Amino acid sequence: MPPAPSRAALTRTAIVGLAAVMSGIGSYVLLVLLRDASDAEYANFAVFWSMTVTIGLGFFYPVEQETSRSIAGATHGTRGGMVRLVFLVGGGVAVFTSLAALALFSPAGLAYIGSPWLVLALVASFLAYAVQFPARGLLSGSHLTTRYSAIIAVEGVLRVGLPVLIVWLGMAGAVSFAFVVPIATLVSVLPAFVRRRHSWKGLDRLPVGQFLGRLARLIGAALSIQLILNSGPLIAKLVGGTDAIALTGEILVCLSIARIPVFAYQVLQILYLPRVASAWRNGDTRQASRTVLVAVGAAVAAAVVLVLGMLLLGPFILNLFFAGKVLSSFGIILVSGGVGIFLIALVVSDGSLALGRHTLVIRSWVIGAVAAVVPVLLLSDPLLRVTSPLIVGSFVAAVQLGIGLARTVRPSRTDGPPAVPAAADDPVERVV
Repeated sequence: MPPAPSRAALTRTAIVGLAAVMSGIGSYVLLVLLRDASDAEYANFAVFWSMTVTIGLGFFYPVEQETSRSIAGATHGTRGGMVRLVFLVGGGVAVFTSLAALALFSPAGLAYIGSPWLVLALVASFLAYAVQFPARGLLSGSHLTTRYSAIIAVEGVLRVGLPVLIVWLGMAGAVSFAFVVPIATLVSVLPAFVRRRHSWKGLDRLPVGQFLGRLARLIGAALSIQLILNSGPLIAKLVGGTDAIALTGEILVCLSIARIPVFAYQVLQILYLPRVASAWRNGDTRQASRTVLVAVGAAVAAAVVLVLGMLLLGPFILNLFFAGKVLSSFGIILVSGGVGIFLIALVVSDGSLALGRHTLVIRSWVIGAVAAVVPVLLLSDPLLRVTSPLIVGSFVAAVQLGIGLARTVRPSRTDGPPAVPAAADDPVERVV
């Protein structure tokens, strides 16, 4: 049996987890305090919020991941340049995403997002991400857990404090709340530059092509995952029919509550991934497959509880915190069911990563994202068009991942343990 995570690892996880909880609370405060806004204004903020989450975790979080991996394996020498490289890459991603966002200044784009100020807030968020995520990657790769957690916690505190201040000043609105995102993101980076490690200056950079190649693979998977998960709020305003405005806000708040189990799993996944990877690398394929099966079983149980819980308690919770922005019971089932399938796919995806099946993971999520478009084109009912992409995309990804994972484990059981794991040279990393 693989060793359990060390006490130090669990402590680091607890610190990061507490910081993540604070960050999550900050996100919910933004959505709750804006609940008295009109349906149109809330829909505009829903589009802005979903775009920042999708781009932030789809483009910039992979920069953090690849930076962390590169820093952890980099050597010290006279050449240096690693820090310069990661911030240049972050800046390049910000330029690319910001130029794409400028298309929202077109008449069709402004009709979609609602205000040119929200476009500016979007661009400001991308520029702030270009500083925060590379800094987080430097801290993570250097195992500076406390300072890494401080960034996440400070951002969460600001996401709570600034909206409360805005409400107290009587300035609450989609635009004022939107600018909380870049301000909180940028200010939160300050802990990274307190007593900056001079050793970073001596880190030799990887070949640019190698760094960008790895980053592109991560972005492909991460962006596909985020597009699937956030598809509802992103497309509701476009295909929601006569009730598109109200439906956009209702989908966002329902998704925000339903995805809490996904958030919890992301905090706790260190108890799962290292055990699978350790067993696989030690040749104990039975233990690796058993651990994955237990995790998938837990995800299936959590998905069932989620759907039942949302059906029974969802309307009450949504009414309590979001002032009547409540989907129909059928809509709640569709959203929570989609999140449940997504959670199962995510657990299988992480298990595949732990077994070194990086290409399988990337391919499965990209194909899932493509498949998610099909129901939007074929269906006519607005609610089904908005909710089915999450269900279909997650299901297609889960099926591919499950088949690939089964094929990975089955030959090992009959032919003996692998001599060299498929990704023995790569650390286990998540793509979302």
